[in-house]
Amino acid sequence: MSINYPNTEPLVEDVLKNFFTEADAEEFNSKYLAAEQPQDISDEKLKEKLDVDLQSGIKTRSQVDLLITYAENKLPKEKFIDLLLYVGQSTITSGEFSTALEIHGKLAQSSEDTPQLKNIAANAFLRMGEVYSSQAKWELSFNYLGKADSLFLEENDVKGNAECENLLGTIFGDKGELKKSVEHFEKALDVLLDNPDNVLKGKIEINLGIINNIQSKYDSALSYFRRALLNFEKAGDIRRVAEVRQDMGMVYTKKKEYREALSEFDLSLMAAKEVNYLQSFAINYVSKAFIYTQLADFEFAEAFADKSMEVAYKLDDKITIAEVYKIKGIIQRNKNQLAAAENYLLTSLRLNNEIGNKLNQAETSYELGILYNLADDSEKSKKYFTDALEYYKIIEAEEEIKEIEKLLNK
Repeated sequence: MSINYPNTEPLVEDVLKNFFTEADAEEFNSKYLAAEQPQDISDEKLKEKLDVDLQSGIKTRSQVDLLITYAENKLPKEKFIDLLLYVGQSTITSGEFSTALEIHGKLAQSSEDTPQLKNIAANAFLRMGEVYSSQAKWELSFNYLGKADSLFLEENDVKGNAECENLLGTIFGDKGELKKSVEHFEKALDVLLDNPDNVLKGKIEINLGIINNIQSKYDSALSYFRRALLNFEKAGDIRRVAEVRQDMGMVYTKKKEYREALSEFDLSLMAAKEVNYLQSFAINYVSKAFIYTQLADFEFAEAFADKSMEVAYKLDDKITIAEVYKIKGIIQRNKNQLAAAENYLLTSLRLNNEIGNKLNQAETSYELGILYNLADDSEKSKKYFTDALEYYKIIEAEEEIKEIEKLLNK
């Protein structure tokens, strides 16, 4: 199909080309989109620096709403469901989470009670669990993953069960409960033992690599990541390439090899831009902000932290929002603005407490320990160092344990 409409959002134009005749696409554009005006983004410097268009979400949402209404009355049920699956995954990648939840909710409602469509419902519940986990809404995520897992069991869908286990492992990892996290990842690999799926195996290997990085097992972490990267590149899965490059950057960051880390983050951003993977932008920007604090380039650190916050607020990504407050606290502490630093760090700690992220609680407590040490408040400094140390001992993070014990024994 050779249609090209200047006012049509890329996702909607893609769907029109893949699911409709040229005549139907023309009808949709002339009847439903004629009243829409192109949105002018005046701040070109901001757009260029962010490498992502945050302003297009409202327009995409509006056009997707109109398109679904049009498609429901135009397409056969099976093709309509295919369209919803296609659009639903695209909205997750682009960070349009409220739209993604509505679409997958509609999918589940349309298919749950039809025996031959139960697998569609299971995948819809899985994606809803994925969205809620991205927003640190753990209980909602557990609820939908439980529904998905039950339906996958009924359907004897081994890959679906493995995906549920992998996502559960990710959630427990985000909560800092590493033992439970590894148990779910290993269970996912066991489930896949007789049903090899290199892309899904690669996703699990990414997560095991993250655990190894947290525990300062850098060679093992990089080994997992490189195997996963090879699988994703072979499969042409650009979204996962963006993720694994970002994770490799985190290993180099912990090793204090900052040039290599920045290179990996830039490669991750290039891949994320290719598929408009918004969540990757948020994480990469805050990761780069942290590196610039270590390089004492606080102007760059603040710029990247602010851009990360913009994206994280759009996604309602509470983990990244808390991380940005931590970075801002480090920046202010290095500027000797100790009151401002304290406020940022305590805000980060409060948010991490609220979402139950134990690893990030420990990281922020460590930064507060340093802050109160600078402020000559030895009592508070010892308290926060001890809080961090207790958790690092639980997860066997050897480097962090040595560093904090050295600071406590000064």
